[in-house]
Amino acid sequence: MKILFVSDIYYPHIGGVSEHIYHLADEFEKKGHFVRILTGRMSGDFFPDEERVIRVGTGLTIKYNQSVGRITVVPNPYVVEDIVNRFDVVHIHGAVAPTFPLLALLFSKKTNIFTFHPTFDRSLPYLIFKKPLGYFFRRIDGLIAVSETARESFRKYFPGEYRIIPNGVDVKRFKPGKKKRNQILFVGRFEPRKGLDYLLKAMPEVIREIPDARLYVVGGGYRKFKINVPECVKKHIEFTGFVHPDQLPLYYGSSEVFVSPATGGESFGIVLIEAMASKTAVVASDIPGYKTVVKHMENGILVSPHSHEEIASAIIRILKDRKLKKKLVDNGLKTAHYYSWENVANMVLDFYYEVNPSLP
Repeated sequence: MKILFVSDIYYPHIGGVSEHIYHLADEFEKKGHFVRILTGRMSGDFFPDEERVIRVGTGLTIKYNQSVGRITVVPNPYVVEDIVNRFDVVHIHGAVAPTFPLLALLFSKKTNIFTFHPTFDRSLPYLIFKKPLGYFFRRIDGLIAVSETARESFRKYFPGEYRIIPNGVDVKRFKPGKKKRNQILFVGRFEPRKGLDYLLKAMPEVIREIPDARLYVVGGGYRKFKINVPECVKKHIEFTGFVHPDQLPLYYGSSEVFVSPATGGESFGIVLIEAMASKTAVVASDIPGYKTVVKHMENGILVSPHSHEEIASAIIRILKDRKLKKKLVDNGLKTAHYYSWENVANMVLDFYYEVNPSLP
């Protein structure tokens, strides 16, 4: 089968959508399918699979959903028409946006699949342009959402039957490593919705209880945001800046606790299952997207968003209670293996054939 992934977001842009597309492409190729990825040209230094990427137009950075995303400007839209109709399946990722997603849907005469990734409370553009966007939406043959929260975000504007197929984790890349005692980890772009400020506010209490605790903050963009680090814990915190993806598993593998204090806007939480695959105990905000993955006191601990007190209490409890920590990491590892990319890829391929049984 010839499969084309279409997305405004792909490497070198680091994030969940890029990871999702990359690993699906890998798994599909292992099964003998021909895969290409259509996206925009953009600057950066991480191009892991450029041989299967088709770049047209220019990718621009935008602020969206309290985060940083991409749109692609394509001067000659008919280039997209020529590309999409060379494939059996055109699989679009992201949101219904007036860039690559709409161009692909406008021109494609093939089987059109759409995976919806974002989560949001409401969208004024969708409310205003719901009727004209409906034309494009009706051209989608199969609807996928990465979580129930992503599905509900879109279904209120674009009703339909959505199949829930989650994000995945590379269990060969993220695996248990030699732990450094009392090491705590945060991974993510430095954006307000990621909740890093609340973790930093929690650290004085953590240090009072566990004096040798150390926090590694992994991610880029901190110079653009005001980061308030309490003076009393500065020597216990290391900001690594951007870490090459090849090095990221080392941080997960060596940490005892992973904390993701996001305040909202998360549809799933790939970082959570990356931590679980590394046998690292998870503390995460009690938000809809994260509750898809974390079962409280079973494979992680859920805390109230915006509560540095609860974050501190959860970290301390895990680091002091070895029996609890073992329970969380053992169950977390089972969760991670359910979300292996091999399993996720099989779900997606089965869905393709369900939508169109005559596919090669």
